[in-house]
Amino acid sequence: MGGGQRFMMLRIKQFLAMAGLTALEAIRQPICLLLSAGCVVLIAAVPLMIMHTFGEDGKQVRDSALAFHFVFGLFIAGHASGTLLSHEMKSGTASAVLSKPVSRELFFLSKFTGITVVVMLFSMCAAIATLLSERVAEKFYFTNTLTGYITDTQTGAMLFGAPFVACLVAALINYRFKRPFASTAFVMLLFSLLFVLVMSGFFERNGTWMPYDFHVQWRIVPVSILITMALVVLAAIAIALSTRLDTVPTLVISSTVFLLGLMSDYIFGRFAENSGFSAFLYMVVPNWQHFWAADALSGGGNVPWEYVINAGLYAAAYSTGILCLGMFSFRHVEMK
Repeated sequence: MGGGQRFMMLRIKQFLAMAGLTALEAIRQPICLLLSAGCVVLIAAVPLMIMHTFGEDGKQVRDSALAFHFVFGLFIAGHASGTLLSHEMKSGTASAVLSKPVSRELFFLSKFTGITVVVMLFSMCAAIATLLSERVAEKFYFTNTLTGYITDTQTGAMLFGAPFVACLVAALINYRFKRPFASTAFVMLLFSLLFVLVMSGFFERNGTWMPYDFHVQWRIVPVSILITMALVVLAAIAIALSTRLDTVPTLVISSTVFLLGLMSDYIFGRFAENSGFSAFLYMVVPNWQHFWAADALSGGGNVPWEYVINAGLYAAAYSTGILCLGMFSFRHVEMK
């Protein structure tokens, strides 16, 4: 192996190690567990609170669950991005790492990658909870075995109990093996939701045993992937801001960008043809409507995978541009 290859392998090992440590540090923060578990509990509770179907069974539950996924993901991505990098810059950890043969660009990108891993793990939890919650919702059935409006109470009980079981198992592991509670509970939450998803396939909606079938709306998955892409873009914006700002200003500005992006078509888009400044802002501010495709599922619709790929290219291009600005800012920031 030549010198260039050894140097490249060293850089890859450094990158993976720092990204892994960043992800681990993020999920060890109690707020990450609280937001993730809170999101799952609220998604599980949605079928109990929805009193009307508005012409389509499961629509209100599905849309509400996806909205919880988006909002809670915003806080997880914003808090992790705004906290980890700025904290290491203030505590001197970043200076200690950068004093070794580690470039600032590699350090910055590894932080973003670690945060992206956490966002994806959270999105997996939220997506599974959404699939299960939509299954739980009251629906009208007319089959040989089921007739009338039926709620899948058995799956609903398992889904509602998943976060509590995850915390209980994490507490036992913490007591027996001295493992950190928050990170263990976060991982156990994902495994408990996967367990509920698998177990739900063994039962009919009324709780009777049946041949294995998930009975979930897999067409929700592309919409959850689009939301995850939006959260990754938000994480890129937040970590770029955290090179110069503290946690609170980073969260405030990130939330402002989120709100402006939701209203981008109305605030900037309709004036873009007649105003160069509006056209510039319409191009610069991320349009989150590209990632919110819940309405496409109405009436049995689907989101084409071609659209998901195009949205992914938009997210990748926007994130790359923001990360380049973040690296430029981080390159010139003074370390303590």
